[in-house]
Amino acid sequence: MMINVCEIPEDFIKMEIKMHLPQIDVIRFLQKKGYEVKAFSFIVPATEELLLSEPAFQVNTFTATKNGEQQNYDTLYLNVFENELKSHLKEIT
Repeated sequence: MMINVCEIPEDFIKMEIKMHLPQIDVIRFLQKKGYEVKAFSFIVPATEELLLSEPAFQVNTFTATKNGEQQNYDTLYLNVFENELKSHLKEIT
């Protein structure tokens, strides 16, 4: 983990955080926050553009949902993790 903190003009603190986390640590964090982490699979449709043609492909990932939530793109586990971290950091400000 790298944390870089420095003062900048007008009485502000600039903080940069860079971390490399094992996937299981992210999943455990979400589970501690009350999320159920489940496998999720979706197909990205083929695209055909003027100069580029991409075939359809399948993506296998995870979602993090709470009671009553459906699995979808908004509940992809990394999106939920990012939102939880942002929410946690807002407590500072």
